[in-house]
Amino acid sequence: MATDILMPKLGLTMKSGNVDEWVKKEGEPVKKGEPICTISSEKLTMDVESPADGILVKVIADQGAEVPVKEVIGIVAQEGEKIASPASGTNTEEKQENHLNQQHVFSIEKPIETRSERIFASPLARKLAKEKGIDLALVKGTGSNNRITRRDIEAFEHSASKEAASAVELQAVPNIPAAESVGAGLAGMRKVIAKRMRNSMAQTAQLTLHRKADLTAFMKFKTDLKNHLTETEIGGSLSVTACVAKAAVLALREFPEMNSWYEPNTVGFKTFEEVHLGMATALSDGLMVPVIRDAHRMGLKDLSGAIASTAQAAREGDLENNQVTGSTFTITNLGQSGVEYFTPILNTPETGILGVASLQEKLTLDEQGKPVKSKELPLSLTFDHQIIDGAPAAEFLARVVTYLEKPYTLLL
Repeated sequence: MATDILMPKLGLTMKSGNVDEWVKKEGEPVKKGEPICTISSEKLTMDVESPADGILVKVIADQGAEVPVKEVIGIVAQEGEKIASPASGTNTEEKQENHLNQQHVFSIEKPIETRSERIFASPLARKLAKEKGIDLALVKGTGSNNRITRRDIEAFEHSASKEAASAVELQAVPNIPAAESVGAGLAGMRKVIAKRMRNSMAQTAQLTLHRKADLTAFMKFKTDLKNHLTETEIGGSLSVTACVAKAAVLALREFPEMNSWYEPNTVGFKTFEEVHLGMATALSDGLMVPVIRDAHRMGLKDLSGAIASTAQAAREGDLENNQVTGSTFTITNLGQSGVEYFTPILNTPETGILGVASLQEKLTLDEQGKPVKSKELPLSLTFDHQIIDGAPAAEFLARVVTYLEKPYTLLL
C-alpha cells in the first residue's frame, strides 16, 4: 500500500518547513525508520524517516522547496504496486495538486541496488559532509548507536591525506545578486535564521535595557563553596552562565508577564507558570536555541548540567524535538567574545530575552578609601514593548541583578 511522506509539524508555531536534501533518490529501496530526507523548520534541521518499508517512488517536493506542515513531500510504495502518478510540475503546490488529482498509474521498476548497511548521521553532519565532499561511508561515528556527528566529520577531514583534503576544499561562494525577499540567496539553517530574525523585528516592538551586576560577592561565594564542597558536589554549577540562568528563572517566577508568548494569530498573549529556558547556542553554520524544560524545578547543580548537556547535543545535532520547541524565555551569552553590551533579538513568540556579555574589571574604593579590584557583569534585556512597559521590565532586570549580587539566594 502506498504511503505518503508528510512534512512534519515540529512545534506549536511551525507553519511550514524547507526540504534541504533528499538522502534517498527516486527508485531506491527504503526501510521504515530510515532517514529519507532532511528538512529545516524555524528552529532546527532534522531527518524525516521513512513511514514504511518499500521504495521511494516519487519525490513531490524538490530540494529547496518550502512546504506547509502535513502536506505530502514524497511517496513510498511496494514493488509492482500501482499508484496515482503525480505529473511533473514546476513547483511543489502543482505537484501536490497533481498527486491528489491525476489518475495515471505506473508499476515500480526493479529497485536500484544500494548499500545494505544503514548510515546514521545527524543532519548537521550530513550537511557538512556534503559541503566538504566527504563520503559518510568512510566516517566512523562516535555518537549514540555509532551515529556520525559534526565532530566526526571534522576529525575525518583533519586526518585525511593531502590528496583527499584537496578533493574536499570548499569552493568560493559565488556572487549573489541583491535579494528581493527575506532569505533569498540563502539555504538551510541560514535561510531559516534570516526569516526568523526579520519576522521578529517586523512583528514586535523591541526595546533593550542595559545594566551591570556587581559580582564582588559572587566571587567570594564561589571561593567559599569550593572550600566546603568537592568538585563532584559542585558539579560545575558555579559558572557565570549557570548562575545567570538560575537568577533569571527565579525572577521569571516573580514576573510571569516576562515569562510569556505573544502570537496574535495563534495563542494570543499567554503567560506560563512553567519556565522552559532557551539557551542560544552557536553552531558552525548558524544559531540554535536548545530548551531546558521545567528549569524552575531544577537546583543550581542540575540546571548547570542540563545547560551543558543540551548545548553539547545541539553542536552534535542530537537534540530531540522537545529540546528545540516551547521555550518561554531565552538567554544568549557573548561573554567569550569580549563584548560589553549588545541588543539581542527576541526569539518570537517569546516576550523577553536576556543577553549576557563579558565580565568587566574595574577599580573601586573600599571603606578605608583604598583601591580594590571588582568585577561587573553587563546584562542586556530585550522585551516586546507591545506587552511590557519599561518600568516593569526594569524591575525584572533589577531582580535578576539582585539574585546575582546576593548569590546565596541562588541556592533556594
